[in-house]
Amino acid sequence: MKKENISDFFMVKHITYGTVRIIDLKDPNSCNENGYYFTMYGFWKSGNDTWIKKYDNCGGFNCTKLSGSKIMDFYKSNFTKLKNQEVQRYKMKPDSIANGKTYSFSSSQSHSPLRYYWFYQDSTEFDKNFDKYDLTTKPDNDNINHKSNNNLAIIKLNVICEEFIDHLNENKLFNRLK
Repeated sequence: MKKENISDFFMVKHITYGTVRIIDLKDPNSCNENGYYFTMYGFWKSGNDTWIKKYDNCGGFNCTKLSGSKIMDFYKSNFTKLKNQEVQRYKMKPDSIANGKTYSFSSSQSHSPLRYYWFYQDSTEFDKNFDKYDLTTKPDNDNINHKSNNNLAIIKLNVICEEFIDHLNENKLFNRLK
């Protein structure tokens, strides 16, 4: 992006461990590299147009123009919140202190989807990441951070991004570059 003088953009990396994928070797968009599979998406604005580019561990895909500027408008208007807010861990109750030690009542889950974000605006760069499990709650094991986590700018941005990504993937609008 920086090579093309785009200084205002962000990237998101999706990792979902333990996913089963069927590879069609005749499909030019399939990926059959060893190791875990990940996808990355870059979002930026050029002129009045908003763009997305997909990457995975096998290479890049075409750039795709998005309808509207919802993603970049949200990104720009919430840049400070994106920088300052943090997703909190799944906690069942507040920490307690006894005998000078802090006891935390948190929960985790292995193999849940992870999101890694990198933000770039002029000379400001920062990254954020979260585990999608920390956005959930269970009736018998309530997450006290559930509501506050889901109201964070990073989560709202992620929802918008995933809507566009899902639509583009469902309609097979990403084509692998050769």
